[in-house]
Amino acid sequence: MRDLFSKCGANCGRCPAYRENIRTDGDRQRCSDGWHKYLGARVRPDRIRCDGCQTPDTEKPALIARNCNIRKCAFINAIQTCAHCTVYPCEDLERLAATIDATEIAAGLAAPIPTNDYLSFVEPYELLKHLQAIRATLAPEDLAEPNPPQPFRPKTVEFPAKLPMSDEETSALRALHRTLKTINAVDAESHAMQVRLKARRRYFLRLLWTFGLVGELENDGGLRLVLDCDTYYDQKLPGHYDTVVNRYFEVLKDYGIHCEHIPLGEGWLMPSGWMRRRSKSWSAGWLATMAFGNEAGGESGLRALRVYAAALHEKYGERAYRSFSRADMRVLSSA
Repeated sequence: MRDLFSKCGANCGRCPAYRENIRTDGDRQRCSDGWHKYLGARVRPDRIRCDGCQTPDTEKPALIARNCNIRKCAFINAIQTCAHCTVYPCEDLERLAATIDATEIAAGLAAPIPTNDYLSFVEPYELLKHLQAIRATLAPEDLAEPNPPQPFRPKTVEFPAKLPMSDEETSALRALHRTLKTINAVDAESHAMQVRLKARRRYFLRLLWTFGLVGELENDGGLRLVLDCDTYYDQKLPGHYDTVVNRYFEVLKDYGIHCEHIPLGEGWLMPSGWMRRRSKSWSAGWLATMAFGNEAGGESGLRALRVYAAALHEKYGERAYRSFSRADMRVLSSA
């Protein structure tokens, strides 16, 4: 094996999925089992083969991480690796790098990682360690400025001029509309950041839609909506705790939306950081809750979210989410 670094700093040359390291079906099975054990990612053995992310798309490479936005950002900006970028390390890279931590993986397994397994399934993906070594060899003239991305302006429908509701209900809906409009605004400094912010926007909107449509209303020291883990995953919401759920729940506070993850038993978090689904071997489950602060309309705003989601679903069925993502509240004009 030889060192060959990807855009984000993974050592493709030492990765068990790299084309030069795949010789037999046994190699593929070992890679699949190792990734599942240490990274929590199960990839079918017959799909394991990667040409390395430095291979340009014009050569139609086989890639494990084909849709990696960091790779796309580096190609768009003609940067050899993220270490060659003037904004290194960007937030997107740091978030990706944080998903692989040997100490946390060993703690989750409650056992040391054998040296051979560490070198095969963990060390090749210690991104910042590799990039920092590359960065140390670069001169100022080796660095490049990223190009700004094209503006992204999703359409938000203006709030209806008049609604057949009380002033309190209208005020709560107006606060909800303002929140959705703010979430829809995406301003980024790089391609990778824009992709991340667009993904964050989708998550926020889908999460609000799910809570509004199927969340259970509870009043336990304050009004809140509650989802169980099965309902959460049925809506195809991502479940990596550190890089998505916990981080995004923190950001939502800036919008006046307060979410919480509540484990109902031990073993809810996999070694790789993914929150478990209920299964035959683990049935404890977990809950996700949502409450609104004054900025989002408070308890009245939470009720308004349910009213709005129910009205959209009743009128548009499976197509309702499209109107929700545009904050189109005209459906309430005839309520």
